[in-house]
Amino acid sequence: CRDAWAAILFYAQLIAVCCVCGVLGVPAVRRNVGDVVVVEGRTDYTGLIYVTLIAAASSFTLSTISLTLMTTCPKFLIQLSLLFSLLLSLLITATSFYYQQYIAGAFGILFFLMSCCYACCVWRRIPFAAANLNTGLTAVKRNGGVFVTSVWITVVSFGYLVVWMVAMVGVYDATGAAAGGGGNVEGNNVQPSWGYLFLLLLSLFWTQQVFQNTIHVIVAGVVSTWWFAPDEASSCCSVAIKDSFIRATTCSFGSICFGSLLVAIIQTLRSMVESARHDSSNDGCAAFVLCLVDCLLQCLQGILEYFNKFAYIYVGMYGYSYLEAGKNVMT
Repeated sequence: CRDAWAAILFYAQLIAVCCVCGVLGVPAVRRNVGDVVVVEGRTDYTGLIYVTLIAAASSFTLSTISLTLMTTCPKFLIQLSLLFSLLLSLLITATSFYYQQYIAGAFGILFFLMSCCYACCVWRRIPFAAANLNTGLTAVKRNGGVFVTSVWITVVSFGYLVVWMVAMVGVYDATGAAAGGGGNVEGNNVQPSWGYLFLLLLSLFWTQQVFQNTIHVIVAGVVSTWWFAPDEASSCCSVAIKDSFIRATTCSFGSICFGSLLVAIIQTLRSMVESARHDSSNDGCAAFVLCLVDCLLQCLQGILEYFNKFAYIYVGMYGYSYLEAGKNVMT
């Protein structure tokens, strides 16, 4: 297994979250779910659970619809997304002037003109982009098992999210029970310390990134096999799907965990910075510094996610380690 240390660390944090869920989370949920009112500082988590279930069902439905649209009309979809960005920037500009925010409106005009120039430059390239999208979708449609694999991984991801939420409830309740030891108590609201919060958020973002990138690596392996050896990737349960899944979950899994960890760290720091920005006790200077830090982290996250898209293609195609894939992306 390449980058085995990252895989071992990932499994360790996964086991830790499951242990916290079983030891602290499940008893806390049993005590609190079903309570209509707050009793002795306990909070009703029923609404939170319902919202999570609704969000999961909605995301699955929207993903199915978007995938169907991409397979039926890729060119129209690209044109629509480009026009939508123009209309959105124009709407923001008009809203800014309506509320007499003239500086924001001036920037809105600038961004609208830049978007128009970009649309004019790339409009003639849309057929080429649509052809590439259609080629990739053709490869995926000829290997229908990729859809099943992606849905299965998404279901597992949702199951982990439920486990993580239960673990979070347990940490909140445990922190509240020992408010003087490590919790931050503000009235009746008890929050875990920054250390607990960092570890919980890191676990959440890391695991979600791993699931997402695993799908990415599997698809890259299947599509590359379809391109170079179509006979091995031309059915719903082709050999390419099985081999790509095995490689992504065994020898390349450490590489997936490595790159996912880097993005997860930045996401965690951004979440904590955003949480600190909403703290009403911050003065103007602190709020300004936090805004700059948030902007910097957002830029780093965007660059790293863009880099990972190509790095994981090399991982899926050739089985490189994460650093080897990164070197090939740069060269």
